[in-house]
Amino acid sequence: MTDKLDLELDMETTYFRFEEVLPGTPAYERYLEARHDVFCAELGRVEPTGLSSSNGRPIETDGYDEHSRHFVANYKPDDAVAGFVRVIMPNPKGLNVTPRYVIDHPLPYADATDDRIGEISRMAIAQHFRRRHSDQGKPIQGDPASEMAHGKDGLRRHQPELVLGMYREIYQLCKGVGIGYCVAAMDSHFSRLLIALGFPFMPVGPVNEGVSPPRRVFLISALEIERSLGAREEAVLRFMQEQQGTAPART
Repeated sequence: MTDKLDLELDMETTYFRFEEVLPGTPAYERYLEARHDVFCAELGRVEPTGLSSSNGRPIETDGYDEHSRHFVANYKPDDAVAGFVRVIMPNPKGLNVTPRYVIDHPLPYADATDDRIGEISRMAIAQHFRRRHSDQGKPIQGDPASEMAHGKDGLRRHQPELVLGMYREIYQLCKGVGIGYCVAAMDSHFSRLLIALGFPFMPVGPVNEGVSPPRRVFLISALEIERSLGAREEAVLRFMQEQQGTAPART
């Protein structure tokens, strides 16, 4: 990807609001409902829990949630959940990828020890906010509502904008708590998208053909994000480093 990304630093304040959600709040329940909608009902990748929110809607949750930090992107005009992600923090239980994927050792960074590696997990764009056409040559920012008028199903949204916003939350978290690295299990399509956007993900294991779609574990360094984006996409790096609002207090 050689063209510079047409990115404004305030893009998420125009269309999306990115925030951390805390357990026990209505926002956290909506997030778990959205996880069920994508991973259980739509994709069938996760077995339904049989649990429900206080609104009576099914939710998706697991034992890693208590060791995670959770982030949601809301579409500002109607407050709809547009995307979400969690970061599993280093903990005695370990990471979700560990029992399911082969990870080659040694890792490419000598200081990438277990206590400095989190896991990017349960990341998804809600169904009605996914683009239905190629992102190449398109600006990252834009009004999702105006794009709804195009295409026979009326569903064209700016997936890169949402992905960048969520990765900024991840980057800010990692910098704030001193985690230098994150792993993520990704398919080839999504990993290529992120690498094209300037995120230096490195494969650290073979493809697991036993999951659908086949995925492998990638590792990313917060320091390498700064180096890569600084050399290729300075506007994106400024966006990633810009503080937006205040994270909710942790108890």
